[in-house]
Amino acid sequence: MVWSQTAGVFAGLAAAVLACGAAHAQIGRSDAPIEITSSQASYLQNEGRGVYTGNVVATQGDSRITTDKLTVICQTGPAAGGEAPACEAIEKLIAEGNIYYTAPDVRIKGDRASYDYPTDTITITGDVILSRGADGVVRGKQVVYKVGEGRTIITGTPNDRVTSIFTPASRNPPASPAPAPSAPSGN
Repeated sequence: MVWSQTAGVFAGLAAAVLACGAAHAQIGRSDAPIEITSSQASYLQNEGRGVYTGNVVATQGDSRITTDKLTVICQTGPAAGGEAPACEAIEKLIAEGNIYYTAPDVRIKGDRASYDYPTDTITITGDVILSRGADGVVRGKQVVYKVGEGRTIITGTPNDRVTSIFTPASRNPPASPAPAPSAPSGN
């Protein structure tokens, strides 16, 4: 069933996401609930899958993923008495098209992303650009970011190597302020 962006969509899909529990659902270092907004959403309950399309924004605390399409894959439990299986825990988020992941300590841009909940790892591929504040920019073909550890692994290909650009801090010490002029003597 496909619904347009209404309260019914968010009630059903948010319930599935939130029912998974904060400990099993995060896109950053937060136990806050995940809020997903999009132009359209569909929930395939029998498959344990929610698909969001059109200007998708998933936010949790200070972390955010924007993309063209986001698929939420749930681990489903057995169906009770003829009902559809329930989402017990989120296993994976898959983002496709114009990926932009931001958190307080990192910004990553790419073409496709997969966030694996059991390992707390986001893998972003394509023409990837990563930056950390004023520390510099790194380009590669794949970034594996272990969120809880704050560890990042960037790889290239034999033809497209990893490129890093860093701006070193100035080696010259800051100039000392000029001494204040002395007051004229009253002699």
